[in-house]
Amino acid sequence: MNASFDLDHGKLAADPRFAGIAHELSALSPINSRESFNRYCREACRLWNKEFPGGIGETKQFAKLLHQIEHANDGVVRTGWGGVAITLHEHPRVEKYLIVRKGGYLALEMHEQKDERLKVREGAGLILWRAAKERSLTVEVLRPRAKFHFEPGMEHCLIGVEDLLVFERSVDPKGMDQDLIFIYAPDAVSVSAAR
Repeated sequence: MNASFDLDHGKLAADPRFAGIAHELSALSPINSRESFNRYCREACRLWNKEFPGGIGETKQFAKLLHQIEHANDGVVRTGWGGVAITLHEHPRVEKYLIVRKGGYLALEMHEQKDERLKVREGAGLILWRAAKERSLTVEVLRPRAKFHFEPGMEHCLIGVEDLLVFERSVDPKGMDQDLIFIYAPDAVSVSAAR
């Protein structure tokens, strides 16, 4: 897929703590290739780590769920960014935790039919998303209790600038993970370099 997305850092810059990061990331707009997408995500993690070396988020369940991802075989999906712990799968309903390690990020993706609701449980991250009829991807900080609803066709991406735990509830008519349209995918690099 060959798409170009300008980035709107207005919501990120509105909080003085994140204004410097927003300013530096603005120079990386637009995202118009896999290379520019990966550069943006890596730079977001680097800038965050530089600005907040001790982090701003707390985690309690993260380590337990990451251990489950790494050692269980049933009900989990291992990924380059961490993994998924499935808590409910009654087609077409799916509930799961997205366990995103610091420095990891998901693809910039969308779905044809899947409708998903995300709620941040722990940690901190960034989200890129585009509302219907908007031209730019909005960039926002992910903090506990933040909620997002992605209807079919809405582009989105999660970036784990710190360890990040997100709970997802979705209606996925095509079947779990069968309605993933990757616009730009992460490079296969170790997230341990960001630690």
